[in-house]
This record gives sequence, C-alpha cells and structure tokens, in this order.
Amino acid sequence: MQQPLVVPLLLLSAGLAGASSALSSVRLCGLFPRFRTAAQDFKADDSGTRRFAAFVQAIREVNNKTDGIADHLLPTTEVLFTQRDSRRDGATAFFEARELATSAFKGQGCDAIVGAASSGPSALAALALKESSTPQVSYSSTSAGLSDGSTYPYFARTVPSDDFQATGLADLVHSLFGYKRIATVASTDAYGASGMLAFKRRASALGIVTLASVSITGGANDESDFSEQTEALRASGATVIVIFAGGYDASLFIEKAYDAGVGGPGFLWLGSDAVSQASTMARIEDPTVRRHVFQGFFGLTPSASTDSPIFRRYNRSRSAMPSTAGDGAGNCDLEIDDDGVQMWAADNDGNASTPLACSGSDNQQHDIYAMYSYDATFAFAHALHRLVEHARVAEVRGDELYEALVTNVSFEGVTGRIAFNDASADPSRRTHGDRTSGVRYDLWNFGQTELSVVGAWQPCSAGAAACSEISTSANFTYSTADNSKPHDGSEIGLLFAESGSGDGPKMAACAALLALQHVNEGNGSVVPELSWYGPNALQFVPKPIGIVRADVASAIRGYESIRDRIDGFVDGAASRTNVHVAQLGALDGVPQLSYYSSAPELSCDVQYTHFGRSYVSDKISSSVLAEQLAGYGWQHYGVLHVRDEWAVGYQEHLAQNAFRLGLTQFSGSWTESNAAEIREAVQMMRDIGVNIIVSLSFEVDLLPLLSSAEDEGLLADNF
Repeated sequence: MQQPLVVPLLLLSAGLAGASSALSSVRLCGLFPRFRTAAQDFKADDSGTRRFAAFVQAIREVNNKTDGIADHLLPTTEVLFTQRDSRRDGATAFFEARELATSAFKGQGCDAIVGAASSGPSALAALALKESSTPQVSYSSTSAGLSDGSTYPYFARTVPSDDFQATGLADLVHSLFGYKRIATVASTDAYGASGMLAFKRRASALGIVTLASVSITGGANDESDFSEQTEALRASGATVIVIFAGGYDASLFIEKAYDAGVGGPGFLWLGSDAVSQASTMARIEDPTVRRHVFQGFFGLTPSASTDSPIFRRYNRSRSAMPSTAGDGAGNCDLEIDDDGVQMWAADNDGNASTPLACSGSDNQQHDIYAMYSYDATFAFAHALHRLVEHARVAEVRGDELYEALVTNVSFEGVTGRIAFNDASADPSRRTHGDRTSGVRYDLWNFGQTELSVVGAWQPCSAGAAACSEISTSANFTYSTADNSKPHDGSEIGLLFAESGSGDGPKMAACAALLALQHVNEGNGSVVPELSWYGPNALQFVPKPIGIVRADVASAIRGYESIRDRIDGFVDGAASRTNVHVAQLGALDGVPQLSYYSSAPELSCDVQYTHFGRSYVSDKISSSVLAEQLAGYGWQHYGVLHVRDEWAVGYQEHLAQNAFRLGLTQFSGSWTESNAAEIREAVQMMRDIGVNIIVSLSFEVDLLPLLSSAEDEGLLADNF
C-alpha cells in the first residue's frame, strides 16, 4: 500500500518537484570592496564601487520587463539583492561571504554571490561558500590558483585566468620588445604569487633570464619600507621589470623604486592588469611626478570591444543612471537594498561616533571590470532562468545552480562571448568554471599624462595560450629622452686575468673596453660598420678572475658569476682553461669569443658549439711553421713544450704536418713550473742531437728553460 509514495518523495528530495508556478523571487548577493582596511586608512575604493554599480544596473535591467534588455529572463521572478564590503581583505571576505550565504535575508541566505574583486579575498570567500554549496562568480579575480576546481568547487569567473595574461606578458617581453633579461616584482598574495609563477614558466620556455625576483607584502602604505627590494633590483642591473601586484601596492612600490634610482629614463615597467589601471597612476597627485615615475609603462588588461552594440547599450544605460555619489558636502545617498543594507554609504571605520562615509558613483567613469561584473550578474540570471523556467524547481539549490551555470550558460555579454569550462569529467577539475571564450587583452602605455591603448594580445584560440597574436596600432612612448626603446641591459661579459699573467692580458682587456667605447659612441668614427648600433647599445660586465691561463676553477667561477647576465663573453683565457669553460658555454647556449686560446681542439664545432676566436688556430699556425722548417731544408727538429692542452695539441698538429713534408720530429715535455722536468727535457734533446728546436712554453717557464738550455750547450751558435 505504501509503494506509490516512493517516486514523489525521491523527486522532492532532488528539488525537482516541478512547481506549478515559477519562483516569485531569487536572492543574488554581491561582494565588492567599498572601503579599505585600517592599514590603508579606510579609504574609499572607487573602482569597487563602480563594479557594484554595474551589478545593480544588471539586476535592475533583469527586473525591468519593459526596457527591451533581456526581458525574456526570469519573466515572473524578481531578483532580490544585497551586498557586503570585502575591503580587498581575505579575512573580511571570508566572514562576509559566510554571513551572506547563511544569514542574509533574515536567515534565508543568498542563492548565489557575485564577487569578490581581488584574488585573495575571492579564494577565502570560495572556501567559506564551499560549506554551504553557494555558487560564486568573480568579475576580477584572475589568479591562476583559482582554477583548482577541487579546492574551489563552486567558483567561476567571467574574467580570464592569469594563465592567459601571464603568457601575454612573457610574449610581449620576448616577441614585441625583444628583451632577454628582466627582473620581477610580485605581491605575496594569491594574485601576485600564482600570476608570477605562471609568467616565469612561460618566460623560461622563451629563454628569458630573470636577473632578480623580489616580493612585496600586500596592504602597503606610505610608511612601507621597500629598500631591500629596490636594492636587489638596482644591484641586478635590470632595466626591464615585470610587476604582478595589486594596483595600490604597485603604485607605492614603483614610486619608491624610482626614488631609489630604479625607474625613470632607460627603464621599462611591464604590469599585470591590476597595475595597468588609471587609478594606479592617479594615486600620485602631482602630474609632473606621475609622468616621471610612469612614463614608458606598459601593461595588459582584459579587453572588451567598445564598438559592439551590446557595449553601446550598456554604456548608455550606465551613463543614464542617476548619480549616487552624494552632494559632496557629506550628505550621502541613503538608498537601501532588499536586505535593508545601505548601498551608497557605510560606517567605514567601525566608529559609531564618526559620520557615515559616502561610497556612491557618478556612473560616468568607465571601469573595465565593471563590465565583467555586469556580465557575471547576467550569467547568474541565465543560470537561474534555466532552473526556474525550464526545470521549474521549487527552490534554488547551490549545486544545481552551479551545474546550470557551467554546463548551460552561453551568451553574448558586454565583454564578449560568456561561457564556462566544464571540467567535471576531469578528476582534478582543473580550470572548472574558468571562462573559455572571448579572451583578449588590451596593451596599455603611459605617455605624458595618461594611459592609452596601443595594441592587443590574444591567444590564437581559447585554451591555446602557447599560441598567441600581438597587434599594435600606435607609436609607443618610452621613458628615454629620445623615445628610443630602453635596452634590457644587453651585456657582453669580459673575463681577464687579475694577476700573475704579466701586462699582456690586462692590455687586451683595456683594448676590449676601448672597443666598447667605440661601439657605444654610435657615430662610426672609428669603425663605420658599428654606427648602426646607435649610442650606448652594449654594456660590458668586466669580471676579473684568477690566473685564467692556468687556474681552471677560478675561470669557471668567473664565468658562472656572470652567465645569467650576458649575451656572450670575450675572454683571454688559455686553451687549457677554455676546453672546460667553452663546454659550459655550449651547455648554456652562451656565445664566447677568445682572443688568446689557439688549441686546435677548440675547433670541434660538435663539442664547442658556441665557441669562436679572433686568434688564429694552431692547426693553421703549425702548418705554416712546418712549411717554414721544410723551406730551410731541415730534416730533423725537436719540440720542447709544456704539457697542457694548448702545447700538446700544437706539437701533435706540427708533427702531422712535418710528417707530410718528410720531416722528423722529436719531443720533450714538462709540467708547468717544474724546473727539474724542464732540465730533463732539455737534456733529452741534447742527447738526441737535434739542433733545430721549437719552444712551446709560457712566460713562467721561460727563464728556467733558457737557463737549462745554456747549461746543456743548446744556446751555442750551431743551435
């Protein structure tokens, strides 16, 4: 008799009872930064307010069934809304998100939440919302870490993941500007840390070398001390600096770096989307100081076409909204939302004795992320429509709403096609809820007074970040006086003997520095072919090391100390040293030119792929010497040589050439600086009886060699 009751009970437990009429209302809530924390003096967050205004705009358009904007969505269901201030603070966002999900609307809670703004607060909000299975769509949280669908199972976003913009920034460094060396600055929060990690992965794959990496803690203020970080940047010699941080923190850091000599003419800053905002630059009120600090800055922000009919409609609607900014005399707009919370004023400092602070908008200023907030609100409206009008649910359940959002929502928004990645079949749920279409970034450049769009970057297709397209449509403004592109510290290493080698190597090093001077004069007065470089095109990294001719370990240490800073290096090391150093250069892909190493072994282009020399190879000079010996009519000769890579290789090639010419060679050798072995080699030559002798020795052995030769009679007239 109880059997017929089973099916209805199961249907009700699934929330799909099929209501006879649509739900009369749904509850959509927002997390927006309206004011900062005490650490930043409770300052108003104007960009957060503009994003909240776009949220309100979208809800009112959904609720208005006669304005011609999405009148088909939720035709008989009202969207109720409220909001809380996330303050760009993780702990605040966590508790406010939990309060919205469980206590708002007299304990009914919110069906879904739009927000938060920054990645760190969004991550903690997502953890709080996980407990109640409340879906969340962020409009400006771009951290790649938020793509972890297993950790954040109810999180989605209308803004692209930083995996895209990190790839874009690296592509700009490599393909647009042609730089090879950079320094990096990242905030320690989720946004900066994960964004910089993604950037470095792409930069490394492109062969870009990071000379220095520094971190800054979020929540900076005017008293923050960045001296350690700026000194590290200065010491690195980097002139191209990539920064991934919040706009306010980045603005403070860039200004203080400029004061410390890191920035200004000859430098190029490249910033992530949070940095590349007008508000970042506007923090510096003096326009002259602002220009000195930011001129030549470049950055990326997610893009939206301002030519589309949807954008024009959105923009008209936004501009027509009445101002909520108050009267400017401290009298705020006191409108309240559907939960009884004031929308445009707040007790920003928690002090009941101080007046309310106004946090309204004049609705005339454009904010890139306000458009993403607008689209996030409409994304939930589409998902709710799916449940209310198609599934006819009796109540909104978070898991069903999130599934409808990810699997069924696809529409043309202000920022382009809105759709979300469904990775539910992937055990890791990586990128679940990430935006999958319409990914494009504007390239911004700060000129004399303001930021302007000068180009764009986009992946060839969504999800294919390794393939990209860069387009530019305007001239760039750089930080240099002549508006030439700053150099990235392109440097030529110079290894030279510090002591123990006489004056020759030092004179050669001076000649190399003189050549640098001639190149950097850029006028072709000495070498006309060098005039195309322009002034100050190159920089040497002089590195005095131990006796490079004899001390292999010191030469390797010297090379390793400059390897990551240089395009290539010039050296005066002996062959015995370079057979080791040149192998390291081959492994590291660092070109090397020697003006001293002549060993034939170094001509092996399989083993020494990046080695070259301006000094002639012994393979050639030994051939010439053999022909000279034969030309005199001599049949027998001896070679006295030190036992090292250079001399051994030379005498072997000399013997081969001599044999070809019918000559006979006898050899005696010694270990460098071993007077006893030198004497034994000379005595052996005396006993053989040859009187034509070739000497292959270094200056350090010359005196004992000649002394032994004199003692044994080898300096007589017939030798």
